Amino acid sequence: MITELGLSQFYQVKHLTDAYRNIEVKAVVSGMNPGRIYVDDADNIKAALVWVHGQSGYQLVGDAKSKPFRSELRTYMQIHILPELMALQMTEVEIGVADDRWRNVLEHMAGPSELNYDTQHVFMMHVKDDRTDNDTCYTPSGVPILPAEGTRVLPIDKTLLQQSVLNNLSFVTDKIRHFWGKADAFLEHGLGYVVVHEDEIVSICFSAFVEGSTHAIDIETLEGHRQRNYAALAAQAYMKQCHRVGIRPYWDCMPDNTGSIRLAQSIGLSLDFDYLVYWYTIL
Repeated sequence: MITELGLSQFYQVKHLTDAYRNIEVKAVVSGMNPGRIYVDDADNIKAALVWVHGQSGYQLVGDAKSKPFRSELRTYMQIHILPELMALQMTEVEIGVADDRWRNVLEHMAGPSELNYDTQHVFMMHVKDDRTDNDTCYTPSGVPILPAEGTRVLPIDKTLLQQSVLNNLSFVTDKIRHFWGKADAFLEHGLGYVVVHEDEIVSICFSAFVEGSTHAIDIETLEGHRQRNYAALAAQAYMKQCHRVGIRPYWDCMPDNTGSIRLAQSIGLSLDFDYLVYWYTIL
């Protein structure tokens, strides 16, 4: 019977995630990042559906042949999960999987809804890149960037979060709460940088998920400030600190997001693996 685990029970699915490469799921299982976990059989766990706080969807891990998931997951979703998603005005269910062995389970979940899918890229660093050893930042095309007058790159720390003189500070605090729930957890385990132009925060690059020494990056520049290389400045500062403290960066993006891919490559990351994301409309 499908059951939702309590936080103190999350460790029971660690054996399913040890071989799973997406760190978001591992971050939830370890208790580092908030989330929810549903298992096929609490007495003999072979598969799990994991919701990662800060993401729009779920991840399926474990045995894709799990009988409870193949036969009961759609009903469980309709009774226990979809009402919560609809209350949040969500119109789709999104599920990440390692490969297409889960397709039968996903088709059962989707029911009469059309099941769509796409590939997701994950970039990581395999060989240390000398570009992060100097103070020069580069555009995705390899051109050195000179910060504009009045532009600063600042670390996200307790001092920054208490800065009442900075505009758009809520942009930073909202992003942190979105992934971490509480700022204190991020300050203890994550790291990040913002770009400030004339006392206005315009871009952010920070650890959204943490699993061991691997940190998943979230990066965003506010609309109206894009195409000015602010994201590259924030990302370069983030990468420098990763090298200083021994953190391995993890960059997840869609294959059609060419700007994100170029930026990842410009800071020394390369494609590590792909996984699949399926989605269907809530009827």
